[in-house]
Amino acid sequence: MALGDAAQPQAVRSNRVVLDAYGFIKAWLIATSLWVGVLLLVVAAYFGVPAVRNGNDAGHVWGLLGMATFYGFGVALVFAAPLGWVLAYLLRPVRNQWVHIGAFSVVPTLAFWLLGSVLGFGWQPVMLIPWATVGVAAAIGRWAVRKDVLFTNSADLPFEHPAS
Repeated sequence: MALGDAAQPQAVRSNRVVLDAYGFIKAWLIATSLWVGVLLLVVAAYFGVPAVRNGNDAGHVWGLLGMATFYGFGVALVFAAPLGWVLAYLLRPVRNQWVHIGAFSVVPTLAFWLLGSVLGFGWQPVMLIPWATVGVAAAIGRWAVRKDVLFTNSADLPFEHPAS
């Protein structure tokens, strides 16, 4: 029984989709590593390539890549992990895994657009494009663990894998 289950009626508790801690951490690592990897490529291309072409020293790019890695994983730990946990909790009654994947694409995109807007990156709709990379990475991470979820049809039955 998970925290808060006793407060829910039997009909709500009886049909649930649950991702265990291993699956959640696996999805977070896949999504975050993918997003930070793309971020590193963008930083290297945006700052490193022009410096090399101009004949300047590109040593500062290593520091920028380190900062992008540190802040990328930090932001993902502080904001994306709790957002993913809340979203997974809210999607427990939904059995269709593609709905989960779609929600993990749309909700992080909009949440990080809001977060970026508050931090001063702007509210323009065109800013949804870079923040969509967060949503796509989250959707890929959720897709990667779609077979790791546990289903139950009754509160009396134990959880089972969908392939069983």
